Amino acid sequence: MTGVALLDVAISRLRLPVPMAKLQVIHQVARALKNESSAQVTWEALLQWIRSLKLESEVLEALTIVALARGSAILTSAELRGAISAPSVLSDVFIGRALGAPVLVHSWLKSHSGEAPSTFQNPELTEELSSGTIVPPILKNCIADLEMRSRKPLLRQWTYEFERHIARNGDAFDGHFSYFGDGPSRGESGHFIARRGHFARSAFLRTLALASDQWGMPVPVAQAEAMYASPADLSLLPMLPYEKPTWAKTLHNARPSSADEAGALASMAIVQVNQTENRALLHLNLPVQSDSRYQGELEIVSILTSEDAVDCQSVFHLHDWLPGHLILPRTSDLTLRVDRFDDAMAFPTKTGGSLRPLLVSVFDNFVGYLHSDLVGRMPCLPANHSSNAPLIAVPRLGGADLFLSGGTVGELRYWNWNWRPMHSIEMGGHGGVALVLDDDAVRQLMHVEGMRIFQLWRVHVRTRETDYGDWTDETWIGEIGSL
Repeated sequence: MTGVALLDVAISRLRLPVPMAKLQVIHQVARALKNESSAQVTWEALLQWIRSLKLESEVLEALTIVALARGSAILTSAELRGAISAPSVLSDVFIGRALGAPVLVHSWLKSHSGEAPSTFQNPELTEELSSGTIVPPILKNCIADLEMRSRKPLLRQWTYEFERHIARNGDAFDGHFSYFGDGPSRGESGHFIARRGHFARSAFLRTLALASDQWGMPVPVAQAEAMYASPADLSLLPMLPYEKPTWAKTLHNARPSSADEAGALASMAIVQVNQTENRALLHLNLPVQSDSRYQGELEIVSILTSEDAVDCQSVFHLHDWLPGHLILPRTSDLTLRVDRFDDAMAFPTKTGGSLRPLLVSVFDNFVGYLHSDLVGRMPCLPANHSSNAPLIAVPRLGGADLFLSGGTVGELRYWNWNWRPMHSIEMGGHGGVALVLDDDAVRQLMHVEGMRIFQLWRVHVRTRETDYGDWTDETWIGEIGSL
């Protein structure tokens, strides 16, 4: 078997429905493209794989490899575009960002099935697209919003493109993904991307192509809306989980069963991390023990407050509300930038004081499904309240490096613990994240007159008396104190 054939077998594992498995394949192939000794044969295999793909969303999965391998001398736009038989608005975006130059000729504008007949309807398929089972509800919401603004029948067109894909490629019912779990008694869920979901995402992209080609939708609007069908945020693509920190094992093996034990665990975590990392821990989110009768997770957050007493409920309400409402810009080289906040980032408290966020989610308005494991732990970067120089986060294997004025000042760490494709519906998943920052950087970024940094903890525990009974949920929160 030739090297190209062997690599074709490896790349074909992108068809696995598990996002973490896809992400592992993407990283392995991208590394081979960057390696001078394997680049040529890998490039030939990747082009061969792309030529075989008939669905726009599957092409995008393959293009994430190219985006991750950006900078490799083997990558060429002409060969890549020539291999794609199912172009889309996002394939142009991915190629442009991977190769550092925009694609000027929009080859995707005719990638649609023509306008759906005015008499066309298929209520069953429309309901399937709208139900949120094969694709996230955000796609239906986007279509509904665009339809309201344009007064064009985008939902009918989406259904029509979906039906056309089914007619060309077969029904592709995906079966039961409970195969990947530990049995119905655990109450587990997982994020799976299979053939029918690809049909729906591809139909969404083809609907945007039709809207741009025949209904006058501006290309920038189509590009922005298409990101909701993207498999990845290209800035976060390098963040594959890596080695767990040395201090994490003790925390993962903890089994708090009361508020006092939970508070003691949080205090121990602060001490262990600060001493081991020689940096200040600002955020931690990880699972503790999990078995058929016990499941738990610990989160530690930091906040700026003007008050001596902190309302824990209000702090966690703000922490949970911020993702999606405060978005960090991406730079041209796909890093993340935290600019200085303005005074509008102060939130009033019930007693007349104010809170300022110290933690900002890494996620954009959209979240690609390749990051679904990461979503459950919601990684954060430090806020910037007092530095005119922006904080820059450079994602990489195992998290991200943090830079301020050109110097390294901290890191975001990301790892897996006893990973499986499925996890408890009520828990965040099998990953862990931690944010640590140098003391000097804390002072540079978070100095606000009259305010201090306060840290709090939250522990969520589920217990039951038998392997098959109902779960009892308890959540405890408390203060750790000033940083």
